[in-house]
Amino acid sequence: MYGPPQAPQVPQPSKSPASGGRIALLVLFSALALLSCGFLSWAPMLRLAVVTRRTLDWVLFGVTFLVSAGLFTYAAATADKEATTAEALVAVGIMMLLVAGPLTYYLVTEIRRLDRPAAAAPGLRPPGYDPSAAVTVPSPIGNPNPYVGPAAVPPAVRAPQPPAGHGPRIDQVRAELDELSDLLRHQREDDGRA
Repeated sequence: MYGPPQAPQVPQPSKSPASGGRIALLVLFSALALLSCGFLSWAPMLRLAVVTRRTLDWVLFGVTFLVSAGLFTYAAATADKEATTAEALVAVGIMMLLVAGPLTYYLVTEIRRLDRPAAAAPGLRPPGYDPSAAVTVPSPIGNPNPYVGPAAVPPAVRAPQPPAGHGPRIDQVRAELDELSDLLRHQREDDGRA
């Protein structure tokens, strides 16, 4: 009752790092590329580039967008003419590459990113952050938040504790507790007689 407060229980994350929302996004962007026959295959690449913020992903997004736009422009320009067999094979081959290439890269990269722990995500740390150089500094006022356990302090930094039973404040508190105990005993005796 009078001991230090217990830290609240933090729910443990599930073993699967991919939540339902992330899986839904994987399915949505995959279906977008598949159902559009490759014309919207730049959409999963755009999402990947925005999430990972890597230069390679932005370059791949740009290439995919330009190839998709070029194929769409070619299809719009030659819509009235009947295509030769060679033109049709080239167009279908480009469409299959637009579906298979970006979609495979997107799924592999996104699944690998989801399998990594959240703390290791590349966009969550500031540039130049070195986790081995992190130092925990103890608070000079103690632990002001009762819901967080005491911070670990190395033994060399810990302030020396006075021996138990010494010091004017401890003696004063002990005397007040003795007075309170006597007062409660007398009150119980009075209640028992009445």
